[in-house]
Amino acid sequence: MIAPVPVPAGVLSLSGAAARRQHQAERRCLDLLQGRGFELVYLPVLEYAGPGSAPAYRFVDPTGRVVAVRTDFTPLAARVLGRSLQGTQLPVQVCYAGEVVRPQPTRLRRLPELYQVGFEVYGVEGGGLGTLELTLDLLVELGVPPSSCLVTVSVAQLTERILAAVLGRSPQVGELELAQTRDVDALAERAGGNVAALEALEAALWGEPAERWAATLGVAGEVERAAPLLACARGRGLQSALDAAPRLAGGYYEGVAFAAWGRATRAVLAAGGEYRVERGGQRSLPAAGASLALGIVLEEA
Repeated sequence: MIAPVPVPAGVLSLSGAAARRQHQAERRCLDLLQGRGFELVYLPVLEYAGPGSAPAYRFVDPTGRVVAVRTDFTPLAARVLGRSLQGTQLPVQVCYAGEVVRPQPTRLRRLPELYQVGFEVYGVEGGGLGTLELTLDLLVELGVPPSSCLVTVSVAQLTERILAAVLGRSPQVGELELAQTRDVDALAERAGGNVAALEALEAALWGEPAERWAATLGVAGEVERAAPLLACARGRGLQSALDAAPRLAGGYYEGVAFAAWGRATRAVLAAGGEYRVERGGQRSLPAAGASLALGIVLEEA
């Protein structure tokens, strides 16, 4: 028996029935998206690394420039396609599929979690609801039943606003991490004696109904923006919840953001949200998009 060839962490390797199954699933998703007016695009696997780039495998090309392997599709698509949006009739809808490579994946699985199918819509304000609806359609297309999913919804900067109300100042990075781990006691030590705010913080972090804490923390407006997505998920038979301190996959979201979790895999099947994209150096455009972690989706299905 020939030993498998070792590959770096986070790199896809499939063969046989698993490869056929994944290829068929990818094709079904892209057919659905193209049938709804999305244009298929092929995005580069490499790009020049810049300040603030995500951690990635990097190397120096023959010209001496630092090149990085792609780690995420949404910001890459925005950078590559943004210039071509100048003078283009809006909205623009694109879809894609391919591997993203992350040197330190959160965990390894029998099936790959870094092969994505996704889509982006440029030039539509408030596109988060439509993006969630299409994401759920894709999950159903791949055989994931609504009863198998939990949808969490949040709004960009919601955690920062909540902590600022409790702490009386802008939160530090470590305090954001405490909120994400639901460490209310540690946050209480930094908050002083604001009992009402601390009680509201605990209610927010542990998923109690928003009417018990949103007004106290001054985030009723943000919570209202998430309401249509929560209602959409419930209307399609999925459990839904507002996440006051999400660990967002990308720091580029500027509006509502969501994640669909699988009950069997206990992992994120798909995620997306609203953001903005530069249009050829001119004013930015509203955009929204989502991607499915195809390997995890198939495992859940």
